[in-house]
This record gives sequence, C-alpha cells and structure tokens, in this order.
Amino acid sequence: MSVMMAFGVINSALLLSGYLPPTPEYDEPTTYMALSVVLTFGILLYLTTHALMSRTVFYMYYSESTHRFLGICYNWRMARKNIVFKPGEVQLVGDNAGMMQRLFGGYIINKKSYHISTPGFSSTRYYNLMLGFIDH
Repeated sequence: MSVMMAFGVINSALLLSGYLPPTPEYDEPTTYMALSVVLTFGILLYLTTHALMSRTVFYMYYSESTHRFLGICYNWRMARKNIVFKPGEVQLVGDNAGMMQRLFGGYIINKKSYHISTPGFSSTRYYNLMLGFIDH
C-alpha cells in the first residue's frame, strides 16, 4: 500500500509539474479533475489503512510461566512490533467512544488503544484473564 501510494504521488507530481504530458485520450481539465479525486481518496484510504493496521494486534500469546501476554502487531513499515503486558492491564474503551473506538480500537494496552483480532484467543479463559476478570 505504501509503495503504491508513493508511486501515485510521484506520478501525480510529475504530471502536475508538466514533466509528463497528459494522456491524449482525455482533455486536460478531465485529467486534472480525475487526478485530484484519486489523490484525495488515495490519501484518505492510505491514512485509514495505516491507522487500522498499526493499531491491530494480530497474534496473542500467553506465557503460563511468566504470567505475561505477548501481542504482535505491525508498524507503518510492516515491521513486527511486540507488546508485552500483564493480565489485568488491558482496559476496555468506554461505551461513549462511538466512531473513534471503531477507528482506533476498543482495548487500551500500555496507554494506547488497539484492536485485537479474534483468532488470537484459543479459549475464552485467556480473554477473561487478559481483561482481569479472572485470576491466573
């Protein structure tokens, strides 16, 4: 997604600067209108995807011996990022969060909000343990 966004921005800048000629199939106003629409929606799609991907915990593991959870998510470069936390340190976002909860996530881990993908839990015991509803 990042490579395609960079490619689109570079081509758009070259087209707007006059370095690349507009395509002969379309007149100049149509080309620039389409270019501005694609750039606007492309940037919004990129930022939304970035916000969702960097705030999603894709894998969740629990160590019985150390009593710690390991959450694996990815940063904006798609590099692996580990989040380590103890049972009971995760908090649910309040009921009045609304649309912001859907964009940024419904769980607060280490003072940041995250989404947690459901395949990360093999049983409900680990989910309840993570939220501190039961003791380990």
